[in-house]
Amino acid sequence: MISRPTTQQLIEAICIELDDKVAPAVTDPTVQVQLEMAIAVLKNVAVRSGNELAWMQEERDAIEQTARELVDAMPDAAPLREALQAYEDGLTNSLRVADAQQDYARASEVLSCAIEAAYGSGDPQHVAAVMELMDQRHANQQAVTGQFIAAGRT
Repeated sequence: MISRPTTQQLIEAICIELDDKVAPAVTDPTVQVQLEMAIAVLKNVAVRSGNELAWMQEERDAIEQTARELVDAMPDAAPLREALQAYEDGLTNSLRVADAQQDYARASEVLSCAIEAAYGSGDPQHVAAVMELMDQRHANQQAVTGQFIAAGRT
């Protein structure tokens, strides 16, 4: 029994029950594959539920910092400056997922403009700075999606 379960722990407990009790009772191969796929999705949701708000906040902070540095280094990067201003003006810092996703979407627009500005500048340091942001985003996405699971082929 989990005394104070998190969403992640609840989902993980469901996956264990499905794996240990339901899966052995399923004999139809098509349903077995569907169950394996559902369990794989639930495991990814568990990881995401335990980390999503933190990842969005960490990415937003890194994007904002890098964007400020690029704006200072490239005062003519108007689209980046405008996107950064729109991000700052709309920032809620809310812990409600829907609000956090809106903040994240605005930060993503800043990231897009930062990438364009960095590559447009031709400066390898600017490009490296935005690539670091993309690496961070990719790492978070990989943590959620995990490895490829060939359901039904185990």
